[in-house]
Amino acid sequence: MLLTVNAASRRVLHGLLILLLLGGFAAADSNVPAPQFTARTLDGRTVTSSSFRGSVVLLQFWTTWCPVCRRDQPAVDNIQSAFAGSGLVVLAVNDGEPEATVRQYLQANPRSCEVLLSEGHSIAARFGVHGYPHYVVIDREGNVTASQSGGGGEAHLRYLLRTAGMPSKPGTLEAGNRGTSSAAGSGIEPKLITVPPIPSAATAKPLPKTVFIFANGDQLEADHYMLHSDFLYVTAGGQEQSIPLGALDLKKTIAVNHERGIELKIPKSGSEIFLAF
Repeated sequence: MLLTVNAASRRVLHGLLILLLLGGFAAADSNVPAPQFTARTLDGRTVTSSSFRGSVVLLQFWTTWCPVCRRDQPAVDNIQSAFAGSGLVVLAVNDGEPEATVRQYLQANPRSCEVLLSEGHSIAARFGVHGYPHYVVIDREGNVTASQSGGGGEAHLRYLLRTAGMPSKPGTLEAGNRGTSSAAGSGIEPKLITVPPIPSAATAKPLPKTVFIFANGDQLEADHYMLHSDFLYVTAGGQEQSIPLGALDLKKTIAVNHERGIELKIPKSGSEIFLAF
């Protein structure tokens, strides 16, 4: 359905959508050599993937506009602190944004881990990144042991690191603070509200999942998502992602869904949201 909402309503809808989309994701063990890359740090240094050989590397591909990245930021920084001196390198790779935009964001939202710049999307493309945040774990031999899109919180990041042989360590994760269902720093624990189902005819045929087609031909199917004029929040296969609309072939996406009986509408302004759940 297409909703026209004001700014306050957008914030409420976004909060509701995050609760709807929350879900764990599992590490996908690959054990293939990691792509080689070169990047620049905010202080002007040039680093290469080979310079981290011998350490376990956690890459977080992120953007300043991604709310899931913002929510996961404390978890990533906590991992950096908890594993300090244990042979772990945590790198937050900003994907495709100007340096000035990244610096402005970090002034208001400082990070403790190293931030790398990748204005040309080249690093993300090598790792097959479509949505944000996207996490990659590389072991000490330079092999990818886990690659996963979506937010997961500190507990899940520790799980991903175990695929590269990093031990579980006591530290910053509180027993009552596992998972990602509360906004970072808000102090508010969301409650699960059960909404009675809307009565429907027994013969009603369920709609198929919506198909989103990427510019490179890849496809993603989902039935829980929010489509904004600039980006797509989506859950598919238990993974929560933020995807810029520029990564999609919107013409093909609309055409394919039309054939499936889904009339997908692309919002034309920030006051419109297409919501499916």
